[in-house]
Formats: sequence, structure tokens, C-alpha cells
Amino acid sequence: TYDSVFTTIGSSYEECRAECVGLHLCLEPGVTEIFGHSGQQAEDIKYANWVSMVLAGVKGLEMFSPTSQEWKQAHSQARFVIMQIMLEAGEDFLTIKELVGEDGKPDLLITMDREKVLTVGQPAIAAFLLKLQVYKSTGDIAAAKEMFDKYSEVSEPWASRRQVVVDRKQPRPILVQSNTILEEEKLKLMDYDPSPEGMVKSWAERFPDPTLDTILTKLAAKDRLLWA
Repeated sequence: TYDSVFTTIGSSYEECRAECVGLHLCLEPGVTEIFGHSGQQAEDIKYANWVSMVLAGVKGLEMFSPTSQEWKQAHSQARFVIMQIMLEAGEDFLTIKELVGEDGKPDLLITMDREKVLTVGQPAIAAFLLKLQVYKSTGDIAAAKEMFDKYSEVSEPWASRRQVVVDRKQPRPILVQSNTILEEEKLKLMDYDPSPEGMVKSWAERFPDPTLDTILTKLAAKDRLLWA
């Protein structure tokens, strides 16, 4: 099976293949229209899709362990590999430069030539995707691992840039669900602060009936034996 042959690289390899399919197909005529996007809006979505993949590849460096020289997350490794493919395409399609941010600290600047997504970016991803698919279909783990390890390697300048990524890491956002209420027969949207307090308030106002707590407590007690 695929898992028994590709073993340790199986998850990240498959994630990489899936991401490449998305990048490649989003540029095909008629695809964005399926989701209701056309014209300039569709072009903006395509470009944003490609740039966001590069950003994910850069930010994914935080999931690489310099100590063990291993990737700790399949998605992050896959996106880093894809970023390397885009950089390798050349022709100034994609550049990533080191600079000093407005706060005076080291930062990275991602620049993608929008006009070259179709002429340089897509052919590079298509050629790489073809290799990914052929190696998977033929079970050629030797060729697949050699290629994948090459692009997964975090050597200079990326080994140094990883620290910039780690230092720039932002706190994970808290997604707090809004509520709706009726005021004078008009629907009003209630938003809350993206904080632990806001989340508690959102839940409390969504379920104001105190008997729900009693019901949930009883259900939890009933199910406790199943999780022992």
C-alpha cells in the first residue's frame, strides 16, 4: 500500500501533492466560476492563493526542529517544499528578502510577480506535480524520497531565517462566535472581544437557560464510565 511503501514521508508527500493540485487547478479557466467568482475578483483570488501558499511555507519553518533536523507537521513541510519549487523556477517570479521591519527588528519580504504566475509559476508546479504523481503511482520511493528530502532540507539561508519566523510568531487568534438577537423586531448582530472573556460571554448569552448546565452535567456523568 501507499502507507507501507512511503512510510515516514507519506503524509507530507500526499499533503504536498494535494496542495499542488489546488495551486495548479485554480488557474484553469472556469474553475473559480464554479464557486461564483469571475473577472478581476477571480484573478485576485488566484493571486492571493499563490501568495498565501508562500507565506504558509515561510511561517511553517517554526514547525521544523533544528535539534532533530525533522519536520513536526506534514502541512508545514509540504508548503515549504512548494515554496522551494517556486523559488527554483527563477526569472524573478518569487523572491524572499531579509530586511529590517518598521519595528526595527529582522523581517522577511515576500514578492511574487503577478504577471508570471501563469508563465513561470504554473509550469513549475505542474512539472513538480507530475513527478509527485508518477513516483506515487509507480511506488518509486527511492526517487520520491531523494526529491522530497532535497526540497525539505532547511539549510542556509533558511536555517537562520527560521529564527526570524519564530521571533515574529503571533499569538494564536481566538475565534469567538457572534450571536443574534431581536430588538424591536429587527435582527441585531452581537460581536464579542476575541479573548477568553469574550468567548465565555458569547456562550453564556447564547444559552441563557440555566437548566442546560444541569442537563450537560448529567450527560457528562453518564458518559464518564466510557472514558475511564
